[in-house]
Amino acid sequence: MSTNRHPRLTASELATLWNTYMADTMGKCMLLHFKNTVEDKKTEKIIDLGLKIAENHLESLTELFQKEQIAIPQGFGENDIHKNAPRLFSDEFYLRYLEHMGRTGLNTYSLAKAIAARKDIRELYKLWYSQTETMYDLAVDLSLEYGFYVRSPYLDYPDEVLFVEDNDFLGQFLGKQRPLLAIEIAHLGTNIEVCHVGQTVLLGFSQVAKSQEIRTFLQRGSKIGKKQIKTFFEILQDSNTSYPSTWDSLITGSIEPPFSDKLMLFQANLLSAIAIADFGTAIGGSVRKDIGLEYAKLIAELASYAEDGAKMILKKGGWKSRLKSTIEIN
Repeated sequence: MSTNRHPRLTASELATLWNTYMADTMGKCMLLHFKNTVEDKKTEKIIDLGLKIAENHLESLTELFQKEQIAIPQGFGENDIHKNAPRLFSDEFYLRYLEHMGRTGLNTYSLAKAIAARKDIRELYKLWYSQTETMYDLAVDLSLEYGFYVRSPYLDYPDEVLFVEDNDFLGQFLGKQRPLLAIEIAHLGTNIEVCHVGQTVLLGFSQVAKSQEIRTFLQRGSKIGKKQIKTFFEILQDSNTSYPSTWDSLITGSIEPPFSDKLMLFQANLLSAIAIADFGTAIGGSVRKDIGLEYAKLIAELASYAEDGAKMILKKGGWKSRLKSTIEIN
């Protein structure tokens, strides 16, 4: 038993709390750069809210770790952000990033609560979900107001209930396929957005990274994202389903890094993990065999990329303790 009369944290609880701490220290650095360079006042208010949420999380987590006599994770801080660096991304990207990370936070916190046993941990995730929900709604509402939000395609409303009675509904690995289901379209659309965010972040980072090795790695990740977006578009187009894209000119011409190489590499690995999780969810919601197979291929490609990123981290002596601690609790 721990000194605060709670049972010891389980492996699941410790893993999600530790990873939340690491993600929030990185997110805080990202948002500080956004805050220093944003021009739109409405977007700035949402960035301020995101910073407030991240700081609240870090304070709560630090207090919890101290009570449990757990070492505080070595996250990211002042040495990982260059405060006077010019903007690397546009205000539109800031809003899209907030929307994307808000959606990711909602998924993460709901799962973290579902696998937590201790009441105080469940209460934390309940609070954090509510905070993130508020930020996400504000980001979506502003995206809609500015015309940035990319809606999923519309479908005709069903006017009758039909039952599937033919194995052809499951599709084939090759050849002509049935039209996409609404849920399949939804996942394809969401993953186009997921890949767009990743591609944009990694392309921007590759423009400013100091290490040629890391720059090449980030360029590779951006190319993977671009290729995967093309794959999703082709599946939609083959089913005569269009999907709009408005991701143009979101990266500036700056070559001065706003972040350290290690933060940018960590962000690349985090984006890969988010995409793998989203693709895995999409497999469960995609009935057509060819779509499931395509997602499996994309997951394997991202897993290989993430593994190479982890190996790069291990090569950097000062980063070993951070990764080692993360591995030990998973």
